[in-house]
Amino acid sequence: MFSPLKQKGQSMTEFIIVLPVLIILILGGFQIALLYHAKITLNYAAFLAARSGAVANAHMGIMENALARGMAPLYTHCDKAEEVSRARDHVREEIKLGFARVEIINPPSTAFSDFAFRAGTDEIIPNDSLMFRKSTTGLSGLSIQDANLLKIRVGYCYPMYVPFIDRLLTRIMTLPADPEDCVGCQNMFPDGSTSFEKGCLDNNRFPLNAQAMVRMQSDISKNAMASISGLYQGPVTGRITFTTSPTTCP
Repeated sequence: MFSPLKQKGQSMTEFIIVLPVLIILILGGFQIALLYHAKITLNYAAFLAARSGAVANAHMGIMENALARGMAPLYTHCDKAEEVSRARDHVREEIKLGFARVEIINPPSTAFSDFAFRAGTDEIIPNDSLMFRKSTTGLSGLSIQDANLLKIRVGYCYPMYVPFIDRLLTRIMTLPADPEDCVGCQNMFPDGSTSFEKGCLDNNRFPLNAQAMVRMQSDISKNAMASISGLYQGPVTGRITFTTSPTTCP
């Protein structure tokens, strides 16, 4: 027959065993909710960037500005114009540092060899009268109608705010695979990697990606598409210090 004191001691032991797991689950739930909110915002920002590029010759700088506008709500804490401007500048600075990027997936560079005409130092894929142009494919495997679909992929390094969970997720995603348990497996982002995602994780940020596709409403300019026309100059390497400007809200 068990005494009440022994049963109480057993309950305390079980509680101590379960408590760390329960804390991780609660903190993880908070972080996942924040990531979900950021992903929804990024989906909208990606569409906004693609729509802006469609009417601006697929200009990289204009799409990056649209991305900054779309992501600004994450850092806006009131409806003051100064606060909105501060949040937009915050995201623009993240793009400069390599924490956010816009990639053009379509049209590929090979499409310019098939359909572009020279305009000074630039190459232009025309957007007019697509209904009446031939739909034959070129060496790129695309027709001119396909080449006039602007498809972009947007990446964003979202800061992880929940303590302990940030380091736990970073460790899991950079953990080397055990060759004995998984032959041929490799960790997702090994040390020495210079990928966009690895730069996010090195700075306790979670890599998020979104895609958007719209039909071009203007001619496609090869010079405008070039990354040199934008803010992003490559993924962040190593850990850097990024100080956010203070909010202007009361």
